[in-house]
Amino acid sequence: MMMMNRRGPRRLHQAPVQLNNVRGTLRRLVGYLAPARWRLFGVFGLTLFTTATTIIGNRVNGLAIDRYIRSPHLQALWRVCAMLAVMYIVASVCTYAQSAVIIRVAQRVSAQIRAAVFANLQRLPMRFFDQHDNGDVMSRLTNDVDNINTALMQTFVQLFTGVIAVIGMGGAMLFLSPLLTLIALTATGLTYGFTRVVAKVTQRAFMVQQDALGQLNTQIEESLSGRRVIQLFDHVSATRQQFAQTNERYTRAAFRAQAFSSAMGPFNNMTNNLAYLLITVTGALAILNGSQKITVGVIFTFLIYLRNFTGPINNVLDLINTLQLSLASAERVFALIDEPPEQDLPGAVVPATTRGDVRFEHVDFAYEATRQILHDITLHAAPGTVVALVGPTGAGKTTIMNLLTNLYPLQRGRVLLDGVDVTTIQRTTLRRLITVVQQEPYMFQQTIRENIRMGRPAASDAAVEAAARQANAHGFITQLPQGYETLLTENASDLSQGQRQLLNIARAFITDAPVLVLDEATAAIDSNTEAAVQHAMTALMRGKTSFVIAHRLSTIRHATQIVVIAGGHIVERGTHEQLLAQRGAYAALYNSQFDEESDAHDL
Repeated sequence: MMMMNRRGPRRLHQAPVQLNNVRGTLRRLVGYLAPARWRLFGVFGLTLFTTATTIIGNRVNGLAIDRYIRSPHLQALWRVCAMLAVMYIVASVCTYAQSAVIIRVAQRVSAQIRAAVFANLQRLPMRFFDQHDNGDVMSRLTNDVDNINTALMQTFVQLFTGVIAVIGMGGAMLFLSPLLTLIALTATGLTYGFTRVVAKVTQRAFMVQQDALGQLNTQIEESLSGRRVIQLFDHVSATRQQFAQTNERYTRAAFRAQAFSSAMGPFNNMTNNLAYLLITVTGALAILNGSQKITVGVIFTFLIYLRNFTGPINNVLDLINTLQLSLASAERVFALIDEPPEQDLPGAVVPATTRGDVRFEHVDFAYEATRQILHDITLHAAPGTVVALVGPTGAGKTTIMNLLTNLYPLQRGRVLLDGVDVTTIQRTTLRRLITVVQQEPYMFQQTIRENIRMGRPAASDAAVEAAARQANAHGFITQLPQGYETLLTENASDLSQGQRQLLNIARAFITDAPVLVLDEATAAIDSNTEAAVQHAMTALMRGKTSFVIAHRLSTIRHATQIVVIAGGHIVERGTHEQLLAQRGAYAALYNSQFDEESDAHDL
């Protein structure tokens, strides 16, 4: 079944998401890494090996300086250099291997998160999409998931390997010289304290940035989708101005976030350089004072250890903006995954067939609590009859059909199909029993054959072509260069509106559901094509319980029952002749259209 395109009120701008649960978000990301724990254990082992190699190699460098500067032995020196070269080559290979494993794990986790988001989007109720911008949803599915992938490949790698390196190098430094280690730890403590202060600010700044990016993507998506309207109504300048304002808001938010986070790098470099200076001066003074524990080789080794000690810390601090951005993205993505999907009621029934007896009993409905759309709607459509819903735009006609397909929850009343409340019918089954033909049919970027087959995926090629013939679409399809194998562009923009509607009707024919909804299916079609579409719809309605939402009242004169909706109330009902005789709302609508058609004919 195809869903209707008109929906309830939409919230165009949302409040920025707050980063409320850092620990919970981190714990959840780590949970995605659990299936790859054996690979991560391998990375842990490789990291231990490379850290040990670095510690031993640097110490050997220092010993070589102390030993061979005073009494040079070239042969022994070459042996030491060769041994160190082999050690460093092996360590480099291990480093590459651990990076390759982490990249593979990160890509797998990102794919799992992306699949989880997409899967839940397919199950979310229509109310969710009424209240969320498409651009913001797309931003979470693409940009935010990419940010998580970056965090897994970069930040988490630095955290994972950095802890081992810091512990190993810290122990080696303490073994060499407790005094020099105290100087190094003092500088590290200053860096850590400054980072904690800045991190609190950057968390909020990156959440604002991601929210602004979602709004920017929304405007881009809307401008691309509505590009024809923008040009036809000469709205290009206004659209560009609106985009400039949104772009400026995003630019300011991004600048603020990056400016705060970039302050950490220079501060870290300053404290590290001061630490190097103090260690060099302290070591030199110790040597001049005749210290036996601190030598030139020890100072050389300690400075390399310090670089390897502060390096992982500085890398994490430099990547703190990436971590904050990734946590903000992860929380936005997990919010989508956690959004409650549509769920069938416990014990939902699965009727195999239906006669098509539809009843609305005292139905009230509101998209928002403060604005009620439908009031006490009661109507009956007997099997095989045609019920037409007419009335001004916004009266609630499409909303009534949304409730028939259980797209929204009722506030009061019941909608029954063969005496069974539709809310107790399994949704997938209910939507196989009801086919909706929309005013603006949507075609996917697939072949014509596959677009028709969406109505019944198991249908054979012969069944697809038979449905196209019934819908009067076979003729124009066979005139296309690839016929049924023609690959449609975005929403079949290379076909006319009438041709897209005929394909939509063919899709409904192949579905062959017992209940049919025609939602102003001819409203956007030219008069030349309307006859073919109307003939196809007449054939489609044969033997089905049909609801016709019509703007052109001349198309529903032969309906079994015409229901007039105004302000969410049923104000009249009856046949075409009965309603004309009443000289009420329907007669006024019909006569006004007749006058308009006469005026158009005179022109």
